[in-house]
Amino acid sequence: MSFTPAKPITSPQQGVHNNLEKVVRKHLTTQSQKPIAEHNQTAFDQAHSYWLHQGQPPVLLDSCCGTGESSHFLALTYPNHLVIGLDQSCKRLQNSANVQIPDNCLLLQCECADFWRLAEQKQWHFEKHMIFYPNPYPKTQHLKRRWHGHSSLGSLLRISQQIELRTNWKIYAEEFQQTLVIAQSMNVAVSDIHYEQYLTDKPITAFERKYRLSGHELWQTTALLSPNLSIA
Repeated sequence: MSFTPAKPITSPQQGVHNNLEKVVRKHLTTQSQKPIAEHNQTAFDQAHSYWLHQGQPPVLLDSCCGTGESSHFLALTYPNHLVIGLDQSCKRLQNSANVQIPDNCLLLQCECADFWRLAEQKQWHFEKHMIFYPNPYPKTQHLKRRWHGHSSLGSLLRISQQIELRTNWKIYAEEFQQTLVIAQSMNVAVSDIHYEQYLTDKPITAFERKYRLSGHELWQTTALLSPNLSIA
């Protein structure tokens, strides 16, 4: 099988972004005013209705799920949970492996930020939220495109009891960890924050497999959160 190694991430940014705290504090004290896209509302309604139909099981949210490989893995590993995989790319979700998926797995074409905001509005809380290998946006001027610099950050932190981020860019994991520390300092109920080099015996996403085969270091940031955050 042919294999094209993934290029290592290069960036002029050599450490945690100088504006990280300013941006994080802003997004934790304001609400995004961007209108919810109609197709994202439709996807959210479908997910919520499916959850109700399934008897309201605990939910694992797999944001930026790509081809859905990680969602499949989670659904088989946690048969008593509903796994919801989100990705904005229809092409990735139309992977041939998704012709048949477990009954406790739902894959949706949806923009994550809108889904998170809608979940917050609905007060729908997830047992765990996975964000595996998001686009790192390594250019210094693109901090606000990273999830911890995005206007949806408040919703991201309000909708789950646990969060796990994986990335092949150490700075992204460091920034995410620092974001959680900043949130904690603002009286947000964040505890047990862990940041570490991540080693896995079995890659569970296509990106994770490719990065490991390419010799990249992988990083992980995890935390416990309160599902009822009070952010000023």
